[in-house]
Amino acid sequence: MAKTRYLSEAEKREGQKHLYLQEMYNGIGYSWLGDTIVYLMAIYFSASNIALGYISAAAYITGVVLPFVPRIFHGKNHIKVQSTVWAFRGFVCLLYLGLYFLSGKSAVVLLLVVYTLFNLFRMIGVALHDSTVRTVSSSSNRGRVVAGMNTAYQGASVVVRIITAVVLSIERFAGLVGLLALQVAGVVANFLSARQMAKIPSRTTIMHKKGRTVGVLFKEAMADPSMRRRLILRWLSLSVSVVFALTTPFLRVEVGLSNSMVVTYSVILSLAVMVASYISKHFSDRLGSRPLVIFSTLFSLFFFLIWSLISAQTKVAWIFVLGFFTNFFVSLI
Repeated sequence: MAKTRYLSEAEKREGQKHLYLQEMYNGIGYSWLGDTIVYLMAIYFSASNIALGYISAAAYITGVVLPFVPRIFHGKNHIKVQSTVWAFRGFVCLLYLGLYFLSGKSAVVLLLVVYTLFNLFRMIGVALHDSTVRTVSSSSNRGRVVAGMNTAYQGASVVVRIITAVVLSIERFAGLVGLLALQVAGVVANFLSARQMAKIPSRTTIMHKKGRTVGVLFKEAMADPSMRRRLILRWLSLSVSVVFALTTPFLRVEVGLSNSMVVTYSVILSLAVMVASYISKHFSDRLGSRPLVIFSTLFSLFFFLIWSLISAQTKVAWIFVLGFFTNFFVSLI
């Protein structure tokens, strides 16, 4: 029987299995390749506040590549493209090993270049991810599939971050050598993630529609009052996320916490995201999205006000509690 571009139920089940494994390995890989460890390496080389701010925003700045993705990969199988860029996302991080032979500004420049490439490849992969989810699920089970993905990712991420905190607490691995070793481990985990992604069945190709440019879509969205409000809220939410991410270098530079304790803080933030996801899943339908967003925004403002009042002498336990509740409400927006 001739195959259509739509998957059979058996193929969808097979795809879901590989998707869950991909998310598990992704949770492991990103915990080592993502911003927390990159912050710690940047601080090791005395990176400026501008450099630290760029690290916080790089994941969003690299979105400028998205308008070119449909043009470049037109007609290509979307899973092959996604798994390939995902693998490259990890491989470029091997360039971090050059930091062992550099110091000062040259080390910071290399770090920022590599992290930019990492986020460029990541952005392309993330842009195709929604299509992957739709391919292996149906409208009746998509919520369950997404929930399973989130569980696999967040669960693996929390466990690995706890292990990372323990490893970095060992004196031999507390410095640059330990951080670079984590990058190598992250590359391996990322490769396993890309390998599982490549096994997901898909006959969908990337299509570029002429005339449907980013500018056209933006004008259409801004002309729709409802969509315009959503976009503005999304922009504000992203701005808040960028600023809040800087609490990580704040703990290392100003408070003077060890690398191990900074990673422990990232565990607290991950737990906050998991709790927020659970609350959103169970209460958004009952309360409605608007009351939940307004409620979360007000409390986020309250906790950000507290952040502006604390000092480096504030007890670490209180900072961790503050970080949990801030990230919890920010994640609900």
